[in-house]
This record gives sequence, C-alpha cells and structure tokens, in this order.
Amino acid sequence: MDASRTATLRAQLRPRALRPIMTSLNGDNSWLMSFPRPVDEAVKAGKAYFHVVFEPWLAGATSVLSSWFIYITLSQPPAVGDVSAIKALIREIEDAARDDSSKDEAGSEDRSETGYRGAIDAILLGFHYLDHLHEATLRTFDKQIPVIATPEAAKILQTWGHFRNIALIHDLPASAKSWRSPELHPGGNLPGWLTPLRLPGHAELNFCLAIIWTHLDEAGVETHEALLNSPHGTRLDAGPLQAFLDAEPATKKLAMLHGLKESHTFGYMTTLGAKGGLALHRKIGGAKYWIPSHHSTLNYAGVFMRLLRTVDTPRTLPWALEEEETGRKGDESCGTGEEPRVVQVENGASLVLEL
Repeated sequence: MDASRTATLRAQLRPRALRPIMTSLNGDNSWLMSFPRPVDEAVKAGKAYFHVVFEPWLAGATSVLSSWFIYITLSQPPAVGDVSAIKALIREIEDAARDDSSKDEAGSEDRSETGYRGAIDAILLGFHYLDHLHEATLRTFDKQIPVIATPEAAKILQTWGHFRNIALIHDLPASAKSWRSPELHPGGNLPGWLTPLRLPGHAELNFCLAIIWTHLDEAGVETHEALLNSPHGTRLDAGPLQAFLDAEPATKKLAMLHGLKESHTFGYMTTLGAKGGLALHRKIGGAKYWIPSHHSTLNYAGVFMRLLRTVDTPRTLPWALEEEETGRKGDESCGTGEEPRVVQVENGASLVLEL
C-alpha cells in the first residue's frame, strides 16, 4: 500500500461527491481509470467505482521474434507491477470512497451465473501496437474480465484464445451528429453511462480515443464529461475529431491525455509532442487537466529499431508556448490562449479529477 497515495485519496474523496480517479500503473501509458458508479448500481455491485485497466504494460519488455529484432523497454519499472497490485490499489480506492458501514467487496471474485464480478471491471485497449497491447502482461489477467478493444486489437486478442468476452470500440464517423447513437456503444458488460469512441486521424498512429462518462451532477442534471487520449497526437483537421466536438449531446472536456515528448522514425515525426498537444488543447476548447501520457522516454533496441532510427525528443510546455508565440507574431488575428494546466501523475500516483 502506498501511504502517500492513500492519504491523497482519502483527503480528496471525503466528504465530496465521488469523482473519476486516474492512477498511473507504469509511468507511461498504462492506467487504472476509476469512474463513479450511479448510486443504485454501486449498492448492487458493492463497489463505488467501475475500475478500468487501460493498456497494461507491466511484465517486462516488448519484443518481436526476439531481442535482436525489436526490443523496447520502459525507462522505469512499473510501480503497480502485477494484477495483485492492481487489486490492492482498487481496495485502497474503495476503502477511501466507502462509508464506514458499507460492505467492502472490492477484492472478491464472484463467478456466479451472472459471470465475472471481480475487482477489475474491464480492460480497455485503444491501440494495437506492442507497447499498447502487451501480451505477456495481458495473459496474467483473468480470462473472464471483459475486454473492450479496437477492431485491430480484438483480432490479435482472438488469436491468443485467452479472453472470453471481447467487445469492440467503434469509430465515430466524420458525418456523425451524435456520439450517443446506440450502435456506437460497445455493449457487452460496459455500462451505458461509459462510452469509448475512436476518432481516427491522419495516420494509423495518430488518433484520439474519447471516453465519455455520463452521470447526474449535484443538481440532478445529466452531464457528459470526456477524457481525450491521444498517445501520439493528431492533426486538427481530422473529420471525426471535429464531428465529436460538434456532436450532441455536448461534452465537458475534463482531461486530455497527451505526451510532451516528440518521436521521429526515419526522420518523420510520428509523435507530435508538446506543440501538437498544445494545438489540440486549443482545438477542443481546453480541458481542465492535461495529463502527460505515453510520455516517458522508451529504450529502443534491436536490428529493426536501429534501421527505423526511432528517436524520442523531450519537450516541455514552456517550449511549446514559446513556439506558439513565435508563430503568432505578425498575425493579429491570433488571440492569446490560456496556459493549460499540465498535471504530471507520477508512476504509481493517483489523481482525482475534479470538475
């Protein structure tokens, strides 16, 4: 148990209304995303939160064929290193959220007729490259856990024969007028109040994943808060992105997950970094939190990686703001945007997303 994390959770969750929680599992792109359940559902489930494990990479390096071909490692060991540690983390969150009189069932595993009812409610996979779809890690999870994945990731998962319940993340069409059409929800075991959507961009690597949390605010009015995850960045002229921003019902942009580092392969920029993130932040009308994600400097090795000449370049928000100001000079039509609130969630730490 992380004493600092526990103190943070207890201080921020009581006595306020429960809010989403982001916990970094590996200091890069793996998260535990915890969303407050509706009250009646929380009572039935015995848990205050719906806990989603996002793209877990916890068990060693990622490689193709062998270490001599493609071999990628994290820059630091995951702070939450296995399934047991994730379950312990979930118990921490539930203990911090629950009333003293409520029943703590967050760590139980119930294989009743209704199916899997364990601590981890779902696994969410928004991309299919090896550092987002880490087989050695994913095989350590209970095969009964529902998985929600992109079509490309789902095809790979099906070849493993491990997970029994795989639902699909759908693409939002550029012509869409609403993100809430029933056919866009993955269905399955994912509740109707949580909707992941992929917003394709200009290249396979460059897209956004929107996760919309629908709930009643303190006044009893239905509201929709969105997390936008763009691990490599995306261009701003992408039709699905604009469709989402214009779609009904309107969403509040709670958080943007976007790295600050740039990445180049064969000399071409594949990860848009701080400058691209700042532009995206402006495009969406701002988000309360900009959380650096897929931001750590990875270690690349192997013959193929050397041929690709993949290089990560650290960048910062002040640098991006200077670049923005330089580009604005001489163009009086460009206004001055507010400085985004960048909140770094350290490896193993938690952040409660306040409205």
